[in-house]
Formats: sequence, C-alpha cells, structure tokens
Amino acid sequence: MRFIAVVLLSLFVFGCQPEQSGPRNFGPDHYPALLSEWQLMQQQDGQLLLHEEMLPYDLLTPLFSDYALKLRTVWMPAGTSAIYNSSETFEFPVGTIISKTFYYPRDPEIVDAVLRTDADVHGFADNRFDLRAVRLLETRLLVRQESGWDPLPYVWNGAQTDASLQLTGAIQRLQMRDSNELSKAPLEFAYIVPNRNECAGCHAVDQNDGQLRPIGPASRHLDKTFAHYRDGPDAQLQHWAARGILSNLPSTTIATSLTGTEQKARAYLDINCGHCHQPGGSADTSGLFLHAAETSLLKMGVCKPPVAAGRGTGGHSYSMVPGAPDESILLFRMNSKELDIKMPELGRTLVHAEGVDLVRNWIEQLSGECANPG
Repeated sequence: MRFIAVVLLSLFVFGCQPEQSGPRNFGPDHYPALLSEWQLMQQQDGQLLLHEEMLPYDLLTPLFSDYALKLRTVWMPAGTSAIYNSSETFEFPVGTIISKTFYYPRDPEIVDAVLRTDADVHGFADNRFDLRAVRLLETRLLVRQESGWDPLPYVWNGAQTDASLQLTGAIQRLQMRDSNELSKAPLEFAYIVPNRNECAGCHAVDQNDGQLRPIGPASRHLDKTFAHYRDGPDAQLQHWAARGILSNLPSTTIATSLTGTEQKARAYLDINCGHCHQPGGSADTSGLFLHAAETSLLKMGVCKPPVAAGRGTGGHSYSMVPGAPDESILLFRMNSKELDIKMPELGRTLVHAEGVDLVRNWIEQLSGECANPG
C-alpha cells in the first residue's frame, strides 16, 4: 500500500501538473510540429490571442510580401534583454523568439478570397485578432539558440486553428481584390512560403560568416510609435526599454517620421534590398549597395553600369539614370515578375506598385547626366 501511495503521489506531482502557461523554449533537435506548442498565441472562440508576454511591434517602412500584412512579435526569457545598437540589428539573448505572422483581410463578398489594403495592421486590437476578419497564412519564427538563429516556417491550416511546421515551404493559391476597387475581378496568384534554406537568402546578411540574423529589429526600423499596445500608442524603443527587454537605449529623438521622397525611397530600398545589397551581403559582388549606411550615389546605382550583362538589364546601361526611371535597371527589375529578372528575387510573385512609384519619383528627382556608354 505504501508503494502504491508513492506511485500515486509521483503521478500527481509529475504527471498532473498544469502545462506551462507562458511561451516555451525548444532545443534545435526538438522543434514541435505545431505552432501552438510554443504557447506564443492560441486560437479561442474565433480569435487569435497573443500571450501577454509576447510584445507586438512594427517597422517604420514595410517589407513587401505580395501585399500580405504582418504581425510581428518578440519574446525573451525572463531577466534578459536585447542590447541597443545605433546602426546594426540589436543583439538578442539566447532563447529569444521573434515571430512574424503573415495574413490578409478577408474579402467580404467572395469566399476564401482576400483583400489588398493599405492598412499596416488590420483586425488586431487588445492583443488579439478577429479571425472572421482576417485569413492567416503562415507564422515564421526566428529562434535564438546557442549556435545562432534558426528559421522555422509554420503554415496555418484552413480552419485557422493551428499552424504546422513545414521546413520545405508551401504554395497557396489565392484570389485577391483591391479594397478600393471591389468592382474588378479578383487577381489569382501563388503565395509562396519559403523553405528553411531559402530563409538564409535574406537573413544571412554577411556571407563571410553565413550566420542568420534578424533584419527588422534595428533602431532605424523601430524608432516609431506603435498604435496597438493594450494601453494605447507608445514610442516603441521607449516601450521596449520600459518593459525591461532593451538595454543601453540612449536619450534619442523618439517616434521619428520619414519626410521627403529621397528619405522614403532610401528607407524602402534599405529594408527590402539592403540586407543583400551591402558589403558582405549575398549581392556584394554586384557593387550595388542599397543599405542605409551607404553614402556614395555611384554605389547606390546612380550612373553605375551593371557588373554582369543579361536579361536583367532590360537593355539599359545603368542601375539608375537621373531623371530617367524608365532607362534605369533598378526600376526595370522591380517592375518585373519574371524569375530571372525580378528584384528582390525572393519573397514576392507580384509587383509592388507603390514601391515602384516611390523609387520612380526619387529617380525622376535626381540631377545630373550619365556618360554615354558607347
């Protein structure tokens, strides 16, 4: 009887404990098949609820992904914090989990169709999504392990109840209508979830070491007001510091805004292209540098001839020709959907019309002339 009592006590203590209520860490050899096992968010009564320890954030300039909207969150183990850096991505502690959930607003008239909208965050309030209003496609995790960052793509099921780990990626056939042009027929396109190896195409920002790194969580991208905290709008960097997850934050101007075409275009090219087009990046050999720290107009592409000729030039001679966007290789590649021409190469199957217009306007404002290539 004493033995039975000990066994029952053991079962009660070890087998019947409630599951951990907060976000969980997993080692590289034990990544769960379902997103729900991380306990970052849960589906309940038609809503997706973020765990209270998950901190949502946003970027000053969006990264284009076929018009998908994104909910970004970060979590760090208790007692740890990221270290502020004025120019590079913050240094995050081991155990950090960064998530990015891709979604579209639902079309109110066409079942399973989605909407293209200008909203930065749609349907998110009080740390939750109304799943009647949005369709979740994927949640990408970046997990900081002792050995570095691991990318994990989770794809949401049709019922929107959970997402499964799909290391080989996925393709989802979708229909989309512009929220401002609902009278037009929907556009059919293929939304592509990258495989785990393709994540390195963007996140291995330095080819010399090959290590993956986050792209968005840097001062120049986060220095803005986030409008969707539970307690109302707040400056993100100050909010992170107040939460104790960002250290060494200096006394800087908070909640900056982008003004002027050049500043907006440079910020757009930085977040969408600069992780590859920078010294050490995967496009280093092109000599075209579009990261924020670059100051040389020539290296940014103004009157710069391409390193390698081919279909990607569109028959043009320079990356950017002042005052002549339609003669510029950069705009030609941004405006293409062909696999061997389009830029960026990954992350899109559609053309970002608004991004093309922004860069077009900047090139039109540039002064000077390029030498005759002949």
